[in-house]
Order: sequence, then structure tokens, then C-alpha cells
Amino acid sequence: MKTQPGPGLPGPGLPQPGLHVAMPADLPADSYGRRMVEALRAAGTGMTVHALPGPHPQVDPSAILAADIALARLPDGATVLLDGNALFNLAASLPADHRRLRLSALVERLHWSDPALAADEAAVRRNLEQGALSLMRRIVVPEGAVAEAVRALGVRPDRLVLAAADGEGAAALLAALSME
Repeated sequence: MKTQPGPGLPGPGLPQPGLHVAMPADLPADSYGRRMVEALRAAGTGMTVHALPGPHPQVDPSAILAADIALARLPDGATVLLDGNALFNLAASLPADHRRLRLSALVERLHWSDPALAADEAAVRRNLEQGALSLMRRIVVPEGAVAEAVRALGVRPDRLVLAAADGEGAAALLAALSME
């Protein structure tokens, strides 16, 4: 005899309720990702935050492994917000996971354009960031200048969500995620 899901529980193959957020464990409290998480919580959004160890945004083998494990453990169909600081270490897992997960990114700034980077390192980071962002359903940014920089990487404007880390921004983000 087959068992049916109980009230409020998803059936087999259906998306799980709630939101998953994957972000570096060492993000400062005033970062865009942390402030957006707090705005979403204040709006009553249920979520699970997955703190990723390792140095971010630097590429690090242990951080890559931790990111791979974190994404692999998420249920099929889950809505996942990835902090942009973690994209370099998530880049290897995203091609395998973007079809089964509903991935969006919180991007405070693009890291490849850091003036302290050597030209070859900047080119590698640009390719990683551009590839990772191309797999996102939505890219959430705090301001127009960041939106322009993301569009310059070839991201379609309809995938961008301009959302400050406040109540209005949380509402805009939730509305964009519900359209999927």
C-alpha cells in the first residue's frame, strides 16, 4: 500500500517548502547577503541557512568540497539563494545542480573586477562568475550599477531583480521567486 503525504507535506517529486540560503560562514553582519536574510526573516519567510566554510571569495579546495556537499544534500526542486561571495567555490557544482534546484544569486558586487587582481586572475574570475551567473534563474542585486555590471556579462535583464536589503526588497525578491 502506498502512503500519501500528510497535510502540508509535499508528495514525491514536488518541491520542498521554504527557502535554502547558501552563504559563506564568515560573511560580515553588514554584508548584502546577511542583511537580505534578515529582511526575508522579518517578512516571515521560512528558510534554512547553510553556512559554507572556507575562504570566500577565494577559490579553495576545501570550500569547493563543502559547497558540493551542501548542494548535493538539498532536495530536488528546492529554491536556493546563493550568496555571490560563494559563487567561485560553487562554480564546479552548479552545472550538475542547476537543473534539479531552483538557483538564484544574491550579488552585492562582481569580484572579477577587483582592481587588485592581476589581469590573468581577473580573466579567470570573470569566466567563473559569468558561467555561474548564467545558470541562475534570478540574480538579485542591491543597486542599478551592479545590475549594469551583471548585464554586461550577458545576463538577460528579465532575470535581474533589483532589491535593497529591506522589507520592500524582500517583497520584490519573494515575488520574483514565486514567478518561477
